[in-house]
Amino acid sequence: MLDGIVYTDMEQCQACSACLRVCRTKSIMMKEGKSKIIEESCLNCGACLKACSRGAKKYQSGLEAVEELLAKDKSAIILAPSYVIVAQKRYGCSPEQFGTALRKLGFALVYEASFGADVVTKVYLNYLWDFLNTQGREKTHVITSPCPSLMNFMEKHAPSLLDEFAPIMSPMAAQAVLVKQWNQGQVRIVGASPCMAKKSELLDPELGLYDQKLTFEELIQLLDRRGIVPACLEETEFDGIQALYGAGFPISGGLTKALEPFSGELGFNLLSNDYLIIEGEDRSTNFLKQMARHKQGSGGLAGYPLLIDILFCEGCIMGKSLGVEGDYWENKRLITDYTKKRFQKLQENSQECQGYITLVKNTVEVPEFQRWLAIVEELIADNQFTRPWQSREYHRKEPAEEVLRGILELDGKHTREDELNCGACGYETCRERAIAVYNGENEPGGCIVHVKYEAKLSLEENKRLLELDQLKSDFLSTVSHELRTPLTSVLGFSNIIKKKFEDTIVPLVNGDDKKVKRTVQQIADNVEIIISESRRLTNLINDVLDLSKMEAGKVEWQMESISLEEVIARAIAATSSLFEQKGLELKTDMEELPLIQGDKDRLIQTVINLISNAVKFTDQGSITCRARVTGDEITVSVIDTGIGIAAGDLPKVFEKFKQVGDTLTDKPKGTGLGLPICKQIIAQHGGRIWVESEIGQGSTFLFTVPLDKEKGDQLNRLDIDNLVKQMTEQVSSDVRSQSREQKNVLVVDDDANIRMLLRQELEAAGYAVREAGDGIEAIKMINQSKPDLILLDVMMPGISGFDVAAVLKNDPGTMDIPIIIVSIIEDKERGFRIGIDRYFAKPINTDALIKEIGLLIANGASRKKVLVVDEDTSTLKTLVDVLETKGYAVVSARDNEDCLKKAQEEKPDMIIVDTVFSRRHNMVKTIRLEKGLENVLFLFY
Repeated sequence: MLDGIVYTDMEQCQACSACLRVCRTKSIMMKEGKSKIIEESCLNCGACLKACSRGAKKYQSGLEAVEELLAKDKSAIILAPSYVIVAQKRYGCSPEQFGTALRKLGFALVYEASFGADVVTKVYLNYLWDFLNTQGREKTHVITSPCPSLMNFMEKHAPSLLDEFAPIMSPMAAQAVLVKQWNQGQVRIVGASPCMAKKSELLDPELGLYDQKLTFEELIQLLDRRGIVPACLEETEFDGIQALYGAGFPISGGLTKALEPFSGELGFNLLSNDYLIIEGEDRSTNFLKQMARHKQGSGGLAGYPLLIDILFCEGCIMGKSLGVEGDYWENKRLITDYTKKRFQKLQENSQECQGYITLVKNTVEVPEFQRWLAIVEELIADNQFTRPWQSREYHRKEPAEEVLRGILELDGKHTREDELNCGACGYETCRERAIAVYNGENEPGGCIVHVKYEAKLSLEENKRLLELDQLKSDFLSTVSHELRTPLTSVLGFSNIIKKKFEDTIVPLVNGDDKKVKRTVQQIADNVEIIISESRRLTNLINDVLDLSKMEAGKVEWQMESISLEEVIARAIAATSSLFEQKGLELKTDMEELPLIQGDKDRLIQTVINLISNAVKFTDQGSITCRARVTGDEITVSVIDTGIGIAAGDLPKVFEKFKQVGDTLTDKPKGTGLGLPICKQIIAQHGGRIWVESEIGQGSTFLFTVPLDKEKGDQLNRLDIDNLVKQMTEQVSSDVRSQSREQKNVLVVDDDANIRMLLRQELEAAGYAVREAGDGIEAIKMINQSKPDLILLDVMMPGISGFDVAAVLKNDPGTMDIPIIIVSIIEDKERGFRIGIDRYFAKPINTDALIKEIGLLIANGASRKKVLVVDEDTSTLKTLVDVLETKGYAVVSARDNEDCLKKAQEEKPDMIIVDTVFSRRHNMVKTIRLEKGLENVLFLFY
């Protein structure tokens, strides 16, 4: 008997235990999330295939081998009797038409195995007769089964019963012996049955009977693949001698039915307790286990029947690879009806030959039957239909009780009452599972009920920890936001002090007085320290908020086609002063790199962070930046010759707030958020980041970014932020000379210090400034006198800045006033949806703020009308959505005619159009000269 017919596709397996629950011999090894077949224990019955919803359990296919065999050699196919079910239910054809289909498939000879069943019946009669005569009735207990799953079970799990297991071939094996003799060995033989386990018997090299074996579902695949329709074919006779009783052999108790006519010769009554029919997976295996225990316990089988006819399935008519659906009764009816037709033919067309009553085929004369039957008698006389059985016992070791208890306790089974024996894990009892663990067939601590209980406790603990983590994150976020307001004042006023000190006070100081000169220098240095530390504090706060936003998915990623070479160059330039301070050498090792899709600023931030970290922990030697194309991605490495990282600390370096090393002796350097932020950035780009290091050997931080194969989506290709920037600059540069009248800016903020800071900066820039302490006061002031521009905080008492902006942008009288939000809250998307023009986060870059104020006031109104033209619907929608979000009034056109019409009707301030489209329709000339819109601005992409 062959092992390994049934196997596991490891990639598909999810170790759900479904296969283990249906396996009668628990021949499944559950390890590392996979369920592997234990070949030495497996019956190859296929029960696990039906139970596995993932399709992870499979059996060895014979399709390719049979295709090859048909192409080369003269071949015969032997059909198990239940093929009749396939013929009628799958193809709606007669058995004879099915035989014709197989010949069309390429088989030279087509046999039914049912005559082999008739022959085996005679062999069983002889065997029983001899057994009764030599052993006596009390010691005669014969087990018979044509089922290969039970053959495997007897050899592997009940070898003590092998003496009772009749050493007689199955009908299919016997038929192959006949076919070989009838054809003098000049034919290759293929078997077909509804049982995948049959492969383990028929392909056994010790028997050497079959060249290949197909299941009926495989045979169906072959016929369908060739497009053969059996119901459309003529009927032809099967080869060889036709069966009588053997046609009903696949029904449960089929052997007994075949023996009935001869029961009188044996001297026993088939209606008595001398005879037992057993079918079904549970009943058959449990009976044999019980019988084996009885024999081992008492040394005999007194009281057991004379003949035990046993099948693993409910007859072969319910084989697991039958290939067609159907219930037991329907399948049995088809077989019994076919068998009755055999007997009807017997009455009409039969011939007695050498003691056999045979069905005579029109194509074969009696002498041919005589030759065949002579071969049968000769083979029976030579015992050619017998076969040996051998013990292949699969032995599970029994652990000592204390060892067993230890395994059970890992499953939460501390007492007998804890042993639920619920079967959820696939084993019938908790102890059976523990024995499997002891034998290496399962993993300790895997009780499903216990795991579920532990998971519930773990889930509750995780929820609590997540709540605490969220509270911590919320606290850090709130504190960081609140720190931004005083930090804005500190940084802003420090810059003002520095400017006024340098521009006004220093020129008046007597430079000859050394004490005064030293004091002036100390003041300048102190102010510089205040500014420097304020900026450092700003960066630390930004790290906390940056990570919070990334984890919440609120970061606006500006993806575009970029060069990593430029990213690395920019990062090196930004960190060059660090190398000078420590006297370290910077090395670069980069090959020519293709473009990638990425957020340039975020990737620069990542490389800067890695280089800065390398410098921090390197006192001498060098830092190397390397970049290579590796497969379908680019790998960037930052290599240092520093102190290195201990192996135990490597998994922690990308955790939030972690500082590797001893924080009591080594001063922490930063928040411990730099690397977690890098990890988030690289993950957003679809890459990986990791570290390789040893103490004293330096460290290498590596990250990968996928190559830009698809060039990203339309939004990435268009680079919207850059487009908006160009629009702003072009609109500003085209505005005719700005009025020399002093412009008025309204500052709205509940923090008096921030208002004072902004007033000083704005007045220094030449603007008239008014102040409002909250949103309600601001709206009143605006209704009284419209400002040229509004600087607006978000978090204010009574009404938020977002609500103030919404009120103003929905009022025709104030909707054109430019609004810049200046806030500790970063929610640009919400602001742009309302219609605000710019968004600045505190602490403020006042130089950039003053520049934006100048641009917006120069434009004269906050909302500029933009006409977007593109033939591609996706690109057009992307541009419209983003520009509307940025606060522009947008109209769109999909073709030249629509563009000209919209341009005349809407009179836009700017037209954004694809360069190729514009040239094709000579758009600039047409709109500016022919349509009279000479002042409209064009922006090409």
